[in-house]
Amino acid sequence: MTETNATGVAGALDRIPVGSFHRRLLAICGTAWAFDGMEVILISFTLPVLLDAWALSGLSAGLLGSASLMGMIAGNWGWGYVADQYGRKPAFQWTVLTYALFAGLTALAVGFYSGFALRFLTGVGLGGALAVDTSYLSEHLPTNRRGRYLVYLDAFWPLGYGFAVVLAWFFLSYLPGGGLVSVPVFGAVESWRLLFVASAIPGLLVFVIRYGLSETPYYLARVGKVEAANERLRAMAAESGGDYTPIDPDDIEPHDSASVRELFADGLRGRTATIAFAWFAINFGYYGVFIWLPQTFGASGTVPALSFGGITVGGVYSYFLLIALVQFPGYASAAYLVEKVGRKLTLGTYLLASGLFTFVFASAMPGAGFGLGIEGFWAFFLALLASSFFTLGAWGAIYAYTPELFPTHLRATGNGFAGGVGKIAAVIGPILAGALVPVGYVAALLPLAVAFALGGVVVLAFGVETMGKPLQ
Repeated sequence: MTETNATGVAGALDRIPVGSFHRRLLAICGTAWAFDGMEVILISFTLPVLLDAWALSGLSAGLLGSASLMGMIAGNWGWGYVADQYGRKPAFQWTVLTYALFAGLTALAVGFYSGFALRFLTGVGLGGALAVDTSYLSEHLPTNRRGRYLVYLDAFWPLGYGFAVVLAWFFLSYLPGGGLVSVPVFGAVESWRLLFVASAIPGLLVFVIRYGLSETPYYLARVGKVEAANERLRAMAAESGGDYTPIDPDDIEPHDSASVRELFADGLRGRTATIAFAWFAINFGYYGVFIWLPQTFGASGTVPALSFGGITVGGVYSYFLLIALVQFPGYASAAYLVEKVGRKLTLGTYLLASGLFTFVFASAMPGAGFGLGIEGFWAFFLALLASSFFTLGAWGAIYAYTPELFPTHLRATGNGFAGGVGKIAAVIGPILAGALVPVGYVAALLPLAVAFALGGVVVLAFGVETMGKPLQ
């Protein structure tokens, strides 16, 4: 696609004021994003139950817990290509149905093999949604708000985490009956099965809501459907209460879909390699730290009780809640900075800070032996809060940055490729950390801190700035 094409669509989008259309689309995309986050984390709550129910070995449990992440690799790569080849809307629609359907069918699993297959297929839909949704949303946004809105999209992720906690508590702890629930027609059913059925319902509702959405103006212009692109822009302007300026067909040069090989052609090779490395680094560090967080907390020494207004809040879960809550200002700060100082500087700096504070809280662990004078629970916990703040801010920045690096005919493919590379790291990071835990938690956490920092260095050294530039 030529620069003229991009400028024509971008110019039309920039003249439509941000209004109800953009907020509604963010809510639709964000709701699905939250349910993605819910599905990714849900297996961690059911694994202890399945360990006993299916007599799983430690290796089998680890593979089952990683099955959806493995599926996300295939989903990132495959659905991104589908979205560039056949359109954003069908991929936008069917990825949601895929993960909702197989999440619900997980309730029928009878052992490791069926459970692994169904969780893998759930991950295929999840990975596809993450690759496609950012492309779909970015291609409806004006240049001066695109980065901020894409960070807002990723901020829905911890909402899904919270929803997963509530569902798991209700079905696995609150319901009576020792894990069995009486269901009309079906009789006594294990509560974990009902948990997966309940988790599928929101995704099915989102599938229905998305049915009425239209294709993006960028994609329509790229395939030569200029009048359809103008109709889409006209509807956007009417809903947001602004003016509509049609695209001139003479400004449009249609472009066929390209192959994955074009990601490594001259002019894109450096961008592809840089952002793929950044995705590898953030996934390696994030999943390595947060999957092992309960065990890391247990090894951090005596955990003091938290008191608010004379009321003691019990247990380690109050600290986990604070770790989750600090992620929201992390997103908010990234949303502000990507539009003020740029995507490259925000992402690179936040990754470096994630590495620094991961090293600091590792150094504060008992017996760390670094001699930095920062040992103790509160040094550990405050550094962990800072690490959570910057890591989730970096997640928001990378989702804002990635779609802007690739032209329209490669946008979803590039998104999917980088995300798929990242999910490989998401599988490797926790495995490596787990293998190093017997040596010590510092040994386990140090490679994760280094990965964060290296990702930041690579982005700052080799990344290109995209702030204020129209999509290509």
